Amino acid sequence: MNIEIIDNKQFSEILVDGELWKEIHRRLYKNYLREIIRCPSKKDLSDLLLRVDVKIARGIVYKLLALRGYMKSELKAKLKRYKIAHEAIEEVFLECERLGYLDDQREGKLFIAREKRRGLGPQMIAYKLQQKAPELKEMVREGVSDQEQQAAIKKWIEKKTRKDDFNDIKVKERLYRFLRGKGFDDHLIRQELFTS
Repeated sequence: MNIEIIDNKQFSEILVDGELWKEIHRRLYKNYLREIIRCPSKKDLSDLLLRVDVKIARGIVYKLLALRGYMKSELKAKLKRYKIAHEAIEEVFLECERLGYLDDQREGKLFIAREKRRGLGPQMIAYKLQQKAPELKEMVREGVSDQEQQAAIKKWIEKKTRKDDFNDIKVKERLYRFLRGKGFDDHLIRQELFTS
């Protein structure tokens, strides 16, 4: 078995008997190149690359989770950029879930609370959450009540009409478009703007 490593700018290619076996990140794998070249069989090479991928993925995930909470889909996207094997990613995720470092439900609730504090409505929060973790989109309706929406709408109305006449229809139309853009429910916006 002939193993070659061809260096490119960011990624190197591992060729086994002239065929591409795997792309690896040059900087992350530089300490393992000797071991990779000395592998006696394809099975040993696969096992070694999986062990190295797990070790590298664990280092990246722990470093990121030490800074702030992440959802699995965010971490998976970051690890895919480094061309880490899917099996290694799943193994590290299982380990992190078992230790309590990774919890999508907890992160989803925290994300919803943070976006509510920023003054966003449930539609915008659901859109943003869907970008991060599509499976958590349904959590938003449970996390944002109509009373919370009404309080946030009142706060925005108060903030946006300090200098304007609230009874002017153009001001109300502008407020309506603004609040729709913030993701609040249509019937609650109309209730606050046109019935109070």
